[in-house]
Amino acid sequence: MCKRFALDLDWNAIAAQFSVAEEDVRGDVLPRPSYNIAPTQNIAVIAQGKDGHRHLTGAYWSLIPSWSPGKTLPYPTYNARVESAHVKSTFAESTRSRRTIIPASGYYEWRGRRPFYFSPEMESTALAMAGLYSWRRPSAASLWQLTATILTCPAVDGPATVHDRMPLLVPAGMTSEWLDPSIDGARLLAPMRKAGAELSARLHFHEVAPPEGDGPRLIRPINREEPMRLF
Repeated sequence: MCKRFALDLDWNAIAAQFSVAEEDVRGDVLPRPSYNIAPTQNIAVIAQGKDGHRHLTGAYWSLIPSWSPGKTLPYPTYNARVESAHVKSTFAESTRSRRTIIPASGYYEWRGRRPFYFSPEMESTALAMAGLYSWRRPSAASLWQLTATILTCPAVDGPATVHDRMPLLVPAGMTSEWLDPSIDGARLLAPMRKAGAELSARLHFHEVAPPEGDGPRLIRPINREEPMRLF
């Protein structure tokens, strides 16, 4: 499960990392830096369009399928399980041909009420979380809205000591296949799950204070040998 993450990245560096051309970066709709991004807020996504170009743009974090009559579904859609996304009506179409990468500085998971922050081995490297996207148009007079969800998988190794689920990470060697809409994503899920778990096993993590407000202070490690300061 992933319902909070941090995003403080250099968009030019992200574009270069994922081979997004300068003209395909929508800087006007990309999110501002935040260490407390929650569902329904604006996130960044990298996706490949029908033109074959990769695009870096903003999206609403909670996937709304194109057939949904409203913006609110009776169940949460900010996460999708990798084990069942290809057969669930909400996510099946997106799994087939609308896959995305959601960059992040790091993410939070909870062990009971205690939050932990997970981040890459190298601070300058962004996490590449596997995601799905969908387009939604509230009415004929409205603009199309891009919505997205983060895929999760069973936790392994270190992450499993905190929570039983974790975001699915995209290995660099599978980026092209994952973003290619001509490939049926159902056949990519098993190898992605295996390779992504290897990446997750190498993540650094530490306990932090409950994420309230915003700013880099949210990811500072808690020293359990000292009393926690409330103010």
